[in-house]
Amino acid sequence: MFSTKTLARCASAFLALQFGLAGLASAEFPDKTIRIIVPFAPGGGVDALARPFAKELGEILKANVIVDNKASNTGQIGAMEVARAQADGYTLLISSAAFGTTPAFYPKVPYDPVKDFEAVTIIGSTPQVLVANVNFKANNVQDLLAVAKAGAPVNFALSASTGIQALATELMSTMANVKFTNVPYKGAGAAFTDLIGGQVDVMVDNPASSMPHVRSGKLKLLATTGAKRMATLPNTPAIAEVLPGFEALNWFVLAAPAGTPPAVLDRLHAATLEAMHRPVMKQFFERDGIDAVGNSRADAKKFVAGEVTKWTKIVKDKGLQVQ
Repeated sequence: MFSTKTLARCASAFLALQFGLAGLASAEFPDKTIRIIVPFAPGGGVDALARPFAKELGEILKANVIVDNKASNTGQIGAMEVARAQADGYTLLISSAAFGTTPAFYPKVPYDPVKDFEAVTIIGSTPQVLVANVNFKANNVQDLLAVAKAGAPVNFALSASTGIQALATELMSTMANVKFTNVPYKGAGAAFTDLIGGQVDVMVDNPASSMPHVRSGKLKLLATTGAKRMATLPNTPAIAEVLPGFEALNWFVLAAPAGTPPAVLDRLHAATLEAMHRPVMKQFFERDGIDAVGNSRADAKKFVAGEVTKWTKIVKDKGLQVQ
């Protein structure tokens, strides 16, 4: 029979062995393929960022890094797979603002973006743009709000009813205490067609999709949705200049399953920052109007939590939750 002291020594030795193995595993990371899950279809904005990033990350870590698309409209399928994956740093997620907004719309989503993940960093963020039909009577945010307050219908095209663009519209409505008529579409293509044709008046969408229509004279640009003016559009006012505190960004997060060893997360964080400063990624950010972020793990987690809280309140107040 073992004595209490003997059992205590065995337990201590076991724990030391476990911690030692964990430290060894972290020190050797990575020693196999890293899979980055993109929870949207190939060819989209998140996929376009993930592919050059994966290549640069692989070169830095001297490992094979692949992108695996697990597509769904809300990003739930891919995010859920990462949340349930082994917490060893070999299964990662790159997602958009949908990572924080989907739980706001879908309260029964089977994961928590804060508790079930370790945010490595926010790779980048980008304001959206507010564009209008060229014949719409408003030429800026002040005009737009004046039209709405006068009681005239303002028809907002929504390329998706549960995305950051829809939330930007709702936030503006809430902060200005005006009512807009939302017209949902199944994708940006149909929404842009009707906006250009005059069937709807205004739309919030990403700069990459919207600005070609503005430059060709098919749409006019009213404002941007960041806290300040975009460096690439310095002459275009931010909505926040009229509604202080307004901000609605799309953003890109790199995340790992909760419980991933801190040493592995630190290695991924350092490699990510190095990748972000490489010419390929800097050119990508500049081309797509993305502001590189690269914040600390703690700040990234705090940011995601703040986005979830902010948008959940808007969705609840507006009665937009999907049961």
